[in-house]
Amino acid sequence: MKNHLLFVVLAGVVAACGSTETVVAQPAPAPTDPAPVTPPVTTPTKPVVDHGAPSTKYPAFTPAMGQLANNGGATLPHPVIVTVTWADDEKADDVEALGDTIGASPYWAATNAEYGSGAAVSGPENHVRLPDAAPTSMSDTQLATFVSTNVANGTFPTPATGEPIYVLHLQKATKLMLNGQNACAQGVGGYHDSTKVGLKSVAYAIVPRCGSSFDSVTVALSHELSEAASDPYPRVHPAWTGFGQDDLAWEFFQQFQSENGDACEFYRDSDLRAGTESGLAYTVQRIWSNKSAAAGHDPCVPALKNAVFFNTTPLDLEDVPVDLTTLGGDITTTKGFKVAVGETRTIPLGLYSDGPTADWTIRATPGGIASRGQTNVELSLDVESGTNGQKAYLTITVNEAGKTGSELISIVSTKGSTSHYMPIIISSPEK
Repeated sequence: MKNHLLFVVLAGVVAACGSTETVVAQPAPAPTDPAPVTPPVTTPTKPVVDHGAPSTKYPAFTPAMGQLANNGGATLPHPVIVTVTWADDEKADDVEALGDTIGASPYWAATNAEYGSGAAVSGPENHVRLPDAAPTSMSDTQLATFVSTNVANGTFPTPATGEPIYVLHLQKATKLMLNGQNACAQGVGGYHDSTKVGLKSVAYAIVPRCGSSFDSVTVALSHELSEAASDPYPRVHPAWTGFGQDDLAWEFFQQFQSENGDACEFYRDSDLRAGTESGLAYTVQRIWSNKSAAAGHDPCVPALKNAVFFNTTPLDLEDVPVDLTTLGGDITTTKGFKVAVGETRTIPLGLYSDGPTADWTIRATPGGIASRGQTNVELSLDVESGTNGQKAYLTITVNEAGKTGSELISIVSTKGSTSHYMPIIISSPEK
């Protein structure tokens, strides 16, 4: 603002010491601007993230554990185990004894009752000891014909009641060729199938002698017997095989090997050792249970003694598309999360257990139980441990869509030497 100076000249005679003076007025005070106002200091607030709290409700969250699907095929309500060995098999007594005792055991009831199979029976009348020396090699196609021929001619007995499972035990000297490849070299401990005898299908299982431990034989036998009872005719009339449509993540995780024995064979605690653990004189494998999985318990039964099961589950799953046309299927809808290519999204996870237990660690990994070296997703967890009732948040960035328009990731929960897994589908359809 400009200042205006007013000069006022006052003329006059002042009789004081004979002198005269001129008085000049001072400039008027200038108006002032308002005093500056200091803005208040504010501290940015972080958004409140719900990480839950430790809970005494077990499990604290409903787990998204997979459920094996019933495809409508017949199961074996009254299985009869027929044990077949070749001449000079030093383990014939042992494999016959396991076939005779497994079906009436608590182990069998725990693993097979929910799939419609009652107690299995066997006995001396169902033991076949072939007089011939063990062949040096047998293929899967040869074995199917071998079973059919020997059932038809009466060499293998046909039980008066019940449904037979013919179990052929190949000796160490016999190389099993499966789909043209050495089964043992592929890590295949056995398989089961069915073949026609006249107009009727009969179930059978093949157990080679892979490895140096006889435990591998009895584990494979228990595995194949459970699958043969719950899915006896897998090619012609499948029963309990594959996970349901909502559980495609589990199907990918299992690499489409999804019968009740397959679903529990990958874990370190899969086997029940002979004696107190198995309740049998032989080591056997634990088997997948839909009921136990859905209830938040260990999906592999029988349950381990004095063990608390813990895991981490996705929350608020969505319907998402997956393109299976490159795998010979269709475009289907399953449960997962949708994250477009180039986008980032954060999803909630819930930690749960079936009883009190200490904290466990969690990590996110691309792929399944054996993660791949290359991945199309970036994963980051905001917490790395917790307990029942707490939550974690996983941030996902998709850089590229896989050939199915989706990616499989897994949440691994670990305490001590025990790990449990939760696969999740991340769908990235075209925009």
